[in-house]
Amino acid sequence: MVFRHISQDLKERVLWLLENDFIPDDVADIFGVSRRSIYSWQANVENYGNVIRPRNPLQGRPRTLNADQTHDLFTLLDDAPEMYLDEIQEWVAITQDLSISKTALHVLIRDAGVTYKVLRKAASERDEEARERFRDFARNHLVASMIITVDESSKDDRTIFCRRGRAPSGH
Repeated sequence: MVFRHISQDLKERVLWLLENDFIPDDVADIFGVSRRSIYSWQANVENYGNVIRPRNPLQGRPRTLNADQTHDLFTLLDDAPEMYLDEIQEWVAITQDLSISKTALHVLIRDAGVTYKVLRKAASERDEEARERFRDFARNHLVASMIITVDESSKDDRTIFCRRGRAPSGH
């Protein structure tokens, strides 16, 4: 017999007829079900109290990264949002001893609400402590005659820093 959906009330009616001394072969022929299905429904009633067995809570593919590994990954992205997927993939391979595809990484990061945004060069190079040390040095050791400015208008700085990085959605 081919697979078809059989409603719960029909299954219960079949079992009721068997409990009331109807012949299993006749019941199977009348309702168009196999004897194996009837025995399976009886086993479900004995084991679970219902003709339909409960759903398995473990459905789907297991996650590649567990909760601790995912937390470590997002801590890394907070510290270094300019990392590319291949760099993150290498980091996961080295620190977590796992092989994960770039696509799976992207989906994991996207599902967590982290977006891929354009970084600003100034923001990517900004180090407040270094800036403060330079200001201190300039105030205490430099005079105006020592300062020279250079015009860098023709300098190509497109490849000096990562142009894109990750940030929480809405930021």
